[in-house]
Amino acid sequence: MPRHRIILALSIIPFFFYAQDIDEAIKLFNSFQFKRSQEIFQKVIKDEDNPRFAEACYYLGRLSINPDSALLYYNRVITYYPQSRYADMSHLETAKINIAREDYKNAIVTLSELLRGYPDTDLKDETLFWLGVSYVGSGQRKQGESTFEELRTSFPKSVWSRRVENILPPKDVGREYYTVQVGSYRIEANAQEHAEEIRTLGFDTKIVKASVKENTYYRVWVGQFSTLETARVFSAKLDSLGIRGNVVKGY
Repeated sequence: MPRHRIILALSIIPFFFYAQDIDEAIKLFNSFQFKRSQEIFQKVIKDEDNPRFAEACYYLGRLSINPDSALLYYNRVITYYPQSRYADMSHLETAKINIAREDYKNAIVTLSELLRGYPDTDLKDETLFWLGVSYVGSGQRKQGESTFEELRTSFPKSVWSRRVENILPPKDVGREYYTVQVGSYRIEANAQEHAEEIRTLGFDTKIVKASVKENTYYRVWVGQFSTLETARVFSAKLDSLGIRGNVVKGY
């Protein structure tokens, strides 16, 4: 065999085995075999010359239970592999961790960088959704509404456009509306904790104080809808996420 073909073959063989490792790890990840998947990805990143190093870091971020560890992996992708197809996804995952921590300021910065640096990203609709959530969460409601409007206009059929109604109530909702009650507590702190858990998922929550037979209850309401039908559809969505509730009239 000619020398140049031998050299080419030797250069292809390591890449073949790298690809096999990564593909096997992704297969395990998709089949919820997270421990074994994580072991393979960690083995892969021991070699920084691995052509799929960024990909392995991204998945290790997804597999990290500790948010700080996840951020370290995502930051490696963003900093050292900005042209990787996993860079925009790493930006998005970083922002979502910040949103869960109510660090809306950094979430806004990260999502804005994503939109500027990757204008053709396939994640633009989801990015606009979480950017709108971050603006609303930080008290910049008008900017949030503007971002949501851009999302609805640019991606009218996207699931993320449909989720906007869970953040902002319809403009035509009057004094009477429907909502989903997901809990009722005697202790206000417990109601606040439950509401916050749901709020981190991107849903608008409200705590309402009510008196029943001289007892005080703190009810956790999610969403605001003009019709009973839309409230019931939303209640089914919550149920699919493991959040049980009942549709009630708001006030």
